[in-house]
Amino acid sequence: MRVTSLVNLPFILVLASHAAADEFTILDDTGKTVTLEARLAATEQGLTVLERRDGCWEIVPHSQVRDRKPGDGPVPITPEEMLDNFRREFGEDRVRGLSEPPFLVVLVLAAPLPKSAEVRASGLLKKAGKFLKTVERVFDEFLKDVRLPSTEARYPLTMLIFETDDAFIEYARDVTGGRGLSAENIAGFYSALSNHLAIRLTECQTFETPLHEAVHQLVHNRGILPRLGGVPAWLNEGIATGFEGNGEKIAGGPLRINSRYARMTMNARAVDWPQVIADDGAFRGDVLAGEAYAHAWSLHWFLVTKLPEQYSQYLKRQGARSPLSRVTALEREKEFAEVFGKPSAELQRDFADWLQVQSRKQRVLFDDLPAGVSKTVSNLAEVEMTAVRRLDNGGALEVEGRLKNISTLRPMSFHVTVETDGGAYADWYLSQVTTLKTVPLPRQNAIKRMKNAPGGPSSRFAVRVRAVVPESEEGQSWKRGELPVPVFGGR
Repeated sequence: MRVTSLVNLPFILVLASHAAADEFTILDDTGKTVTLEARLAATEQGLTVLERRDGCWEIVPHSQVRDRKPGDGPVPITPEEMLDNFRREFGEDRVRGLSEPPFLVVLVLAAPLPKSAEVRASGLLKKAGKFLKTVERVFDEFLKDVRLPSTEARYPLTMLIFETDDAFIEYARDVTGGRGLSAENIAGFYSALSNHLAIRLTECQTFETPLHEAVHQLVHNRGILPRLGGVPAWLNEGIATGFEGNGEKIAGGPLRINSRYARMTMNARAVDWPQVIADDGAFRGDVLAGEAYAHAWSLHWFLVTKLPEQYSQYLKRQGARSPLSRVTALEREKEFAEVFGKPSAELQRDFADWLQVQSRKQRVLFDDLPAGVSKTVSNLAEVEMTAVRRLDNGGALEVEGRLKNISTLRPMSFHVTVETDGGAYADWYLSQVTTLKTVPLPRQNAIKRMKNAPGGPSSRFAVRVRAVVPESEEGQSWKRGELPVPVFGGR
């Protein structure tokens, strides 16, 4: 029984108390009696939080705890045992794994893998494991920079890699309980209850999302921030956004300027620092989340570089919070001003000047893509698209580009759509693109009509990619010409 509905953010979990484990008898949601060995992690707000030997948390109402007997253990699960659990969950022939302590990398396949692709699957696992070890090294360097003590991870830190987006979305919906950002808009996440990191295979191209989520995993398994302890989301996300990836390498930690987030912060209009400090709501909405994450980075970077002593004090305060504790917006604002000496609104006004000074020192350039050019990494594809508005054709967008199959495992079928703000679209069906091959997307006008399209001229566009295994039922349906028609305003 996992009460996922009680968790607001799917990103926060840490090492629990190392007190001796007990034997608990509880009632599950069906009224069935269940006995399990677990550590008592917290009792708060009428809830009992139990930590199992695999690091997963069970959140149980007090009324459903029937008995508790003192005991020893449990002995933490081994990587081999955890991998066997995933084989039972997803299927023996659909799981491949690699242990790279403290990490366990697990590949969840869409279908049984041909023997000829096993070497590529093994290579992917080794690549991911090597990357996670790099994250651990850079994270340790950050801890030394800010002089923060830490503990060792007690359980295998698992990263689940889903071959297809559909499988990832299904898993994300189940684990997050539909809370937070919609599963379709999540590239990866760190589960608050299972202690697992889950990503799309597409993300192994740049490792930007695995980097962010792996930092969350380390923060909450190395004793830096408490599990579900009322810690402001901006602090949690600010630490993670501070680590900037460059492919399999990591360009820098939280002391470095992230030009993308800096630019987003300066252009933000809907959210500001006082809002993200007082309330976590902006991080859970598809509309405001972009600005919220940018502010999380800028606020964290400003504090850790300009006010390091106060930052260390503030982080230690948050690390001392109890699991499931609640902090009001007023308490958050008061504590922040008390530690840093000014309200956050005043500090935000100082940000632009500090950014200008530090960008010169770090030699940071703020470059943008040319107008009309889109680069998209999604659903096992890397797509570059250009668009020109044709006034001689009723304002239709003329689009063309290229697609690369970034899967290292197998050929895939792709359906690419360019969807405009006027409800028009263009699409390309690629029946089979071999691994790591780049193919052209020939020029065409975006003049097909989406479902529920409002009509009118088009000035902006978005690229959407769908991918399936060619031999699958849906792949055969596409081959027969039964391609999906995009819905305006939908996913």
